[in-house]
Amino acid sequence: MNRLALPIRTPRLVLRDFVADDYAVILSYASDPEVTRFMFYGPRDEADTRVYLQRMLKSQVETPRRVWELAVVESDSGVVIGACDLTLENEREADLGYILGRAWWGQGYASEAASAMVRAGFEELGVERIFALCDVGHTASQRVMEKAGLKRMAVVRAAREAKGRSWDMWRYERLRHDWPGTMGH
Repeated sequence: MNRLALPIRTPRLVLRDFVADDYAVILSYASDPEVTRFMFYGPRDEADTRVYLQRMLKSQVETPRRVWELAVVESDSGVVIGACDLTLENEREADLGYILGRAWWGQGYASEAASAMVRAGFEELGVERIFALCDVGHTASQRVMEKAGLKRMAVVRAAREAKGRSWDMWRYERLRHDWPGTMGH
């Protein structure tokens, strides 16, 4: 299994592994009820954030590495503005996710980070399929996935039970052989 060459750089972002010193910034966005409204978890408190960060740090040294949860850093300021991830469900498939602090919404950062992760998943990790799920009511996330090159495939009814409700989710995906530059495989 391949590895990602970190950090990943885009025109405005640096995607890098989280470090212990990122705790406060993770807490700042993960504890915001509006930011976590369409997430299965949250808002996170201090204890939940510590557990989450420790789990992320542990995943960075697992062999083989299956979780690539990266800090999204604004290049110009050096500020961590959120996270993006690819979680390998198996050697062929990866689940894409992202979360940004509210101050950075609507500026194209999520699309830029998601696009970089899709490219890295196909070109560096060599997965065959990248998919993502989002709440049927989360139109901003739907646009991010489309800008990242994923296509809406189906509604998954009652995909998950969380936060006291049943979630209907859109499933988006992209196959490697449809990715530019992979020459059919």
